[in-house]
Parts: sequence; C-alpha cells; structure tokens
Amino acid sequence: MLQILSHTPPWVFVLFAGLLAFGFMQARNRNVNKISAYLLPIGMVALSLAGVQSSFGLKLVPVALWATGLALVTFIGYTFFRDTRVVFDPNRNAFYIPGSWYPLVVIMAIFFTKYAFAVMRALKIDATSSPAFAMALSLAYGCFSGYFAYRAANLVAQTKKA
Repeated sequence: MLQILSHTPPWVFVLFAGLLAFGFMQARNRNVNKISAYLLPIGMVALSLAGVQSSFGLKLVPVALWATGLALVTFIGYTFFRDTRVVFDPNRNAFYIPGSWYPLVVIMAIFFTKYAFAVMRALKIDATSSPAFAMALSLAYGCFSGYFAYRAANLVAQTKKA
C-alpha cells in the first residue's frame, strides 16, 4: 500500500483534499447563489464522464452505459427522492440547501473508483482490459453522475415553484 501511495502523483492528493473539503461543505445547511448551486452537479458529472473518457475513450458502448446509469439514477432520484426542503428565493436569486452527507459519499465514491482503476491499470491487472469491466465501470460512473444530475433537476424544480 505504501508503494502505491508513494507512486501517486502529488496532484492526486491535492485533488482528494479539495474534494473532501467540498464534500464536507455539503454537510451543512447553507444559502447558495443560483449559479454556484449548479456548479457541483455540473462539475461532478463532467468528472465522471472524464473518468469514462480517460479509462476507455469516448467509445459508443462505455458512453452509452454511462448515459444509461446517469438517466436511470436521475429518474429514480427525481421521482422518488426529491428534496422538498430545498427552497429557492427569487429575491436573493439563491437556494437554501439543507446539509447532507450523501454528496460527500458520492464524491468519494467517484474519486476512489477512479483511483482504484488507475492503480489496477498501473499494476497491469488483466481485468481492467476486459469488456465486462469497462461496461460495469462505465455504468457505475453514470450512476454516480445521476445522483448529481438528480440534485440539479431538483434545483430546477424548486426554481419553477418560486
């Protein structure tokens, strides 16, 4: 384990610390400017798609599975787990967003999934080149993205209510 960590580029630790701090910020109640509220979902969806691209390239099957996971979790989240505690104030152009530990969990899941894959690839583990592995990982990245897309859809719905 120490050898793996010692060969990890320093920027990965900086990224980890930044994502961890950002995830902890999500755990407290806060008022967030409308534009800023959309940055986390957009950024995490982009990071997830970048994981697919860097792992397998922008090929049809991995991207389609990523999109399937994204659409499925977005639909399930928005349909069954909409957070009605989120409130949009049009006068301030800001959202009140209650704290939650879920964003931290999903952010860390994306990070550690991408990190574990990079380690497996560096160790030349055969499973990383199998089509089934690529399919499963692409679907997982899409599901992670779906969580943040569902949160963004929830923000849009609360904006329309106001």
